[in-house]
Amino acid sequence: MHNLSQKYSNALKKKVCHKICDQHCSTSKTAEKFNIPLKTLEKWITAYNKDPKCFNHQDNYYMVKRSIEARKYDRYTKSELIEELKRKDRMVEYYSSILAANDFENLEVINTE
Repeated sequence: MHNLSQKYSNALKKKVCHKICDQHCSTSKTAEKFNIPLKTLEKWITAYNKDPKCFNHQDNYYMVKRSIEARKYDRYTKSELIEELKRKDRMVEYYSSILAANDFENLEVINTE
C-alpha cells in the first residue's frame, strides 16, 4: 500500500530550499528531480524564506518537545487538570475572538473596494 503522507528529512528540505532560494535553481525542476510535490516544496520555500534556519533542528524535535511538555500533566490532580483545561479554553476563546475580529476587518476591506 502506498503511503500518501510522505515524510521528508529536514536535511533534504534544507538542501532543496537552499538550491532554489540561494542558488536560484528552478522550483519545478527541483521538485521533479527529487520527486517532491510542487505544493509541498512551495510550503518549504515559504518557511525557508521566513527563516533559513527553520530546517536546522533534528527531525523529531517538535514531537519530542511536545511529548516532554505533555508529561507535566501526569503529576496533576483531577482538579488541577480541570483548572488547566478551563484556562486553555479561555485562551482558545480569546484567540478565536482575535481571529474573528481580523476576519471581520478583512471582510470590511473587501466590501469597500
